[in-house]
Amino acid sequence: MARSIEISAKTVELATEKGALELGVAQENVTVELIESPKAGFLGIGAKPAKYLVSVIADEEPKKEEKKPAKKAEPKKEEKKAAPAPSAPAKEKVVVPADGDAAEFLTKVLSFICEDAKIQKVEGAEEGTVSLEIVGENLGGIIGRRGETLDALQHLVNLAVNRKSEGKTRIMLDAENYRAKRADSLEKFAQRAASQVLKYKRNKALEPMNAYERHIVHVALQDMENISTSSVGVEPNRRIIINYTGPDARPPRRRYSK
Repeated sequence: MARSIEISAKTVELATEKGALELGVAQENVTVELIESPKAGFLGIGAKPAKYLVSVIADEEPKKEEKKPAKKAEPKKEEKKAAPAPSAPAKEKVVVPADGDAAEFLTKVLSFICEDAKIQKVEGAEEGTVSLEIVGENLGGIIGRRGETLDALQHLVNLAVNRKSEGKTRIMLDAENYRAKRADSLEKFAQRAASQVLKYKRNKALEPMNAYERHIVHVALQDMENISTSSVGVEPNRRIIINYTGPDARPPRRRYSK
């Protein structure tokens, strides 16, 4: 039978780690389900972390396989291997010195954070979008934890540029190719989480993400069989739920608030 324990934690990762430790199993052998959203409180007073249900399902004993007499290996016929198709060359970024209101505003802000940072414009962005890249050394402080500082800078630049103009221009900001690396990491994380959902046939709540990162996860899992995704909660704690929709799908333990 499955064993479960309620854990209070700020993130899914902490709940997984703490729950697996108390249950005495490896982290990959537990599933985590959100049962109560976190409460921010008033000015930090009365704040409460989220509550998660951490469960472990006992694995069935492996069946003993009957030993079959080994077959004599037959000589393999040589097959002609087809020549591999030439791979398409990787698309490189085309960067040029940046100008305009966005670059000017961003340069002023960065002068207080990193004096050596420079702004470049990346060509080939969609119509109505300006893609800027920060280049320099030691840009970790500009990117921040999980890109939080980079997202804040991008938000400020968009506000500054669109405040004066009639039309709306979307400014995309990047540094050290962080956006592409984060997208690749999120896709792999989403695939692993969905595999757990399929294995245990239980829904799984992911960590809170911004709208851009949630979109990456939705797209990564949209064609996966017996899997659906939905977003619940309120910003900045809005998160994705990976739902099992295959045979023997269990009803949710509680109704998630929108």
